[in-house]
Amino acid sequence: MPIDTQPARMDGLTGGGDDEFSVTKPAEVAGYLQRLIDARALINLSAPDGSFLTTMLWWVDPAAATIGFSVDEHQEGLREVASSGESVAVSYLESEKLQFMLAGIRLLREPQGLALQAQLPDLIIRFQRRKTFRVRTPSFSAPTLRFRVPGNAEHVITGRIRDVSVAGCALLLPLDTPVFEPGTVIPSCRVDLEAEERFIAGFEIRRWETLTAQDGKPQGILMACRWSRLDSGAERTLQVYINRQQKRQRAAAPRL
Repeated sequence: MPIDTQPARMDGLTGGGDDEFSVTKPAEVAGYLQRLIDARALINLSAPDGSFLTTMLWWVDPAAATIGFSVDEHQEGLREVASSGESVAVSYLESEKLQFMLAGIRLLREPQGLALQAQLPDLIIRFQRRKTFRVRTPSFSAPTLRFRVPGNAEHVITGRIRDVSVAGCALLLPLDTPVFEPGTVIPSCRVDLEAEERFIAGFEIRRWETLTAQDGKPQGILMACRWSRLDSGAERTLQVYINRQQKRQRAAAPRL
């Protein structure tokens, strides 16, 4: 799968630290940037005019509130990004896409080579990398998914979402659920996550199987689904839920 290195829209995702995606504490921001250095992660810098260059983070200096990128004097896009005033940086750390704004950009000639210096960002936006994180939902408050059976609008089926990602979900259904062929597309369903968190989406049925208990008795139908229609608002709602579940699971994990 190609890696998405294009910057996402920043508006609506900068909620002053309240947004589940945002990293705003100075120590955490510096920590993420240091991890980019340690991983020697490639970073794409995109200027407003569409120019871009690929580089690596060289230093993070919280005391001076600056960061620096290693660049080559003849690198394509360098002059455009350096003179842009501000750019967007996009990189990956394991399963997360990181994005942050760069301001105060200027070229510096250091004894070790040419550098592109910018102000230390005060915000990093984290995005889940598609088809990566899948979280198990809590059994006591599992999200639900409701849909109408194609060709029989009066028949509404409600299932419990057992695990979920921004790519799809595993849905636990009653034993009397009609058989659906793999590849069947359900154009519209309602997903209820927690409290007032819900969204409308479509999904494609990938496969299904009958779940059995240890005594061999059938418990229900487990259906693997892939989202086929998930707009940006729905995806953001789902991502916030996934991030929250990950935090809860990490907090509940036994400490060694």
